[in-house]
Amino acid sequence: MKIKSIKIEKLYGKYDIEWKLREGVNIIAGDNGSYKSTLLRILASICEPGKVSDDFDVKGVTMAMTDNTLIKFRSFKDSLLRLKKDAEEDELLSELAAKIKADIEGKDDNSLSDHTLNASIIVIKQGDKTLAVSNYKKLRRYNLISTFDVPAGKDKGSVLDQQLEKLESEYAYYLSDLTKQITTRIQQNGQVNMKDLEDINAHNNTFIGIINKAFANTNKTVDTTQSKLQFKLGEDLLESNKRLSAGEKQFLIVMLTVLLQRKEESILIMDEPEISMHLDWQRTLIENIQTLNPNCQIIIATHSPGVIMDGWEQLVENMSSLIKES
Repeated sequence: MKIKSIKIEKLYGKYDIEWKLREGVNIIAGDNGSYKSTLLRILASICEPGKVSDDFDVKGVTMAMTDNTLIKFRSFKDSLLRLKKDAEEDELLSELAAKIKADIEGKDDNSLSDHTLNASIIVIKQGDKTLAVSNYKKLRRYNLISTFDVPAGKDKGSVLDQQLEKLESEYAYYLSDLTKQITTRIQQNGQVNMKDLEDINAHNNTFIGIINKAFANTNKTVDTTQSKLQFKLGEDLLESNKRLSAGEKQFLIVMLTVLLQRKEESILIMDEPEISMHLDWQRTLIENIQTLNPNCQIIIATHSPGVIMDGWEQLVENMSSLIKES
């Protein structure tokens, strides 16, 4: 499941945004303060889905996805009388009114006008069928990466370290699963041939090749004898991945995230992923993502010319073309 389009009504009570997305690569550029990051955060909140932050002061969001799925979010900040009247012509407000039916029924207009409501509702439909949030989450797969290296709090290291530690744990399970696949082949066939091993390890070997090539200038390589993600610096083991640079951590976070999508149809939302990355890594970022998962919908907000080199510039959308005053 991928995103086809998004429409945001009255962002900060003032702006409307409409964006039609490609199933492959989507890149947004624009000045600081042009709401690039805000757009990505709203996309992610609908993918989750969760309540769109009150900080955005958004009236409504409509997001169309593949598989004939439509997600609608609506906020309401007004009197119960206004809700009762608007619900007659607004499907989402009608559902919101139904949820607080006991607060509206039997009340006269004066009473309803004296009571205000600050609430929101989200409705997910696949064709004519309403989907529960839990079922929608099973159908879509998405990741949000915002890799700014800032402190996570007292004695908690950096945000990058926390993100990388979580992904390292998931990667260890991934390696364990590969071992189980090999064991299953041996149990079934009495042996495992070289082609079976190559097929089972192909995706991980592609990942290792990308990382080793990127880290070659600093003489770091992935130690493939380990059951976790560990690096060698020359011939010596690197005792902790926390010793990697911020750019190396950012690169690893992106590549691990995509690897762990396991080539499934996925959505990858990234806010300025290039920060601290070497220019060569920026130039090959999209290509490496597509190599690891050709089924990934890539959505990037960037300031970097490096990311959009090598032909990607034709896919760039400027925020000024997506946003207008209501």
